[in-house]
Amino acid sequence: MEQIMHIDMKKYTAILLGLLATFTLAAQPEAVFNKLIKQYTWHSDGSMTFRYRKEVKLNTHVSFNQLYGETFIIYNKAFQSLKINECYTRQADGTIVKAPDNAFNEVLPAFAADAPAYNHLTEMVVTHTGLEIGATIYLDYTITSGVGYYPFLDVAETLQEHAPVTECEISIAVPADDKLTCGISGIDSKEPTTSTNNGVTTYTWTFRNLPAIPLESHTASAAVPMLFASNAGGESGVAWLSAMKVNPLECAPLVEKLLKDISSPTERANAIQRFVVNNIATANLPLLLSADMRTPAVVLASAYGTPAEKAGLMASMLMAAGLDAQILAAFPLHAMPIAASALTDIRVRTGGRFLSPVRMDAPDPALRATRDQFWMTGEDGVSMVQIDGRAASLACTAQITLGAKEAMVDGTLTDSEDAAAKPDFTGKSPLQSAAGYTVYTLPAPRRHGVDAWRLTLNSTRTQPYELPSAIRETCEYTIDLGGRELKTLPFRKEWSGAVGKVCLTLQHDGDKVRVLREIELTHPVIAPEEYADFRTLILLWQDDAYRKLILKDK
Repeated sequence: MEQIMHIDMKKYTAILLGLLATFTLAAQPEAVFNKLIKQYTWHSDGSMTFRYRKEVKLNTHVSFNQLYGETFIIYNKAFQSLKINECYTRQADGTIVKAPDNAFNEVLPAFAADAPAYNHLTEMVVTHTGLEIGATIYLDYTITSGVGYYPFLDVAETLQEHAPVTECEISIAVPADDKLTCGISGIDSKEPTTSTNNGVTTYTWTFRNLPAIPLESHTASAAVPMLFASNAGGESGVAWLSAMKVNPLECAPLVEKLLKDISSPTERANAIQRFVVNNIATANLPLLLSADMRTPAVVLASAYGTPAEKAGLMASMLMAAGLDAQILAAFPLHAMPIAASALTDIRVRTGGRFLSPVRMDAPDPALRATRDQFWMTGEDGVSMVQIDGRAASLACTAQITLGAKEAMVDGTLTDSEDAAAKPDFTGKSPLQSAAGYTVYTLPAPRRHGVDAWRLTLNSTRTQPYELPSAIRETCEYTIDLGGRELKTLPFRKEWSGAVGKVCLTLQHDGDKVRVLREIELTHPVIAPEEYADFRTLILLWQDDAYRKLILKDK
């Protein structure tokens, strides 16, 4: 008996040790960047060198099967050259496995697939070999950009990765007589160390023990640790706006035909926007990767363009139609200095409106006035402009008649962002009854308002939560029960907190039911300490108990 107990104890001990090892493995991150180095060198002739080096230790199968088994390097082969300096894996026992020749394969970047003019762009896919738990990937490469490819040094580096970073070093070298303007957001600012040798000044930032990017949705961009740097400075950093190809003469014949029977300035502008949005495909290339923007005539002939090229085309068409047109670019307010690659939106201003070249229902830039900075072209070049901020508003009404087997919904919708918005909740829908009861869910706008944002809510929050905008939404329902008996009790549920308020009411009068749903979110960025209030408010708005009617059939 003692021997059997001894064997069992050994077995249980082995099981416990195995479980402990599993828990320990699960507690550690999938991978760790032991070292991450990014070096920018801006030469006096206008060429640039970028060197990248990483050392990534792999802790799980997921880390190399799904996350870090490949590296993707995008560059413009017509103006840039790529050199792989080192690529190997140090396995857990110290064995070095060098990447073979077939580990490097060139493909076309997905965003250039439908844009023949940009088919010379290249994505180098580096497949790392010899991967296992405990292995470390080493990759070192250099991209050299020819003279004139970049108009100026433009750096917008995200400091965090999806895995923790033990040490991150970013250095920028420029001629000693160049002025480098730099800024850091989302993390405690630190001054770089500087050194000058042979007429070149090098600025170096070292960050240690950076946590992984939190697994939280809707993170406010201002909270993401980033480093911005430029040797252009101020408005020169967005001077490329003035160099955009705008030529009304190239568009005049098309505009004349397109607007033949349209006289209203607003309708003429709308027709031009619809043409550019619907007839010119969008190629979402990184802004400075294409080296040069194509002319409106070329964009028209090819029927596709980058957002910037489409903005140039739209401005040209508006001017050919005798309308005013200025190109506006939006950047995060925290992007100081302005980094062109940090561009968040591009519009064309005409008649006091800001038209998007890529979508008809783009929200008004005024909704982001507290979060963005705006630069616009003019007769004197490019300058910063102020846009008064405001909140979005949405109001919908619905008249609902419940028939024997279906519900008929008629209603209206007023959206401050889309004057032509139509209610998408109208029409007929079947009613499902069981055991003499019907449960009816109140329809809601699917493409507009808070429900359209599809907010996800974790129980806790470490980062600021960013909404598309502040908003006030009201939905009013009048329901004809069609002789059914309402079993849902009348209610009035109100809640207010630091970020807004919600009010939900139901009134019953004979065969009629009136439901009023109101929500107001007063500011677009929710601080972590406000998140509990915000979550309570949104969960109440989403609660099915205040969206469903329980009815007893005739």
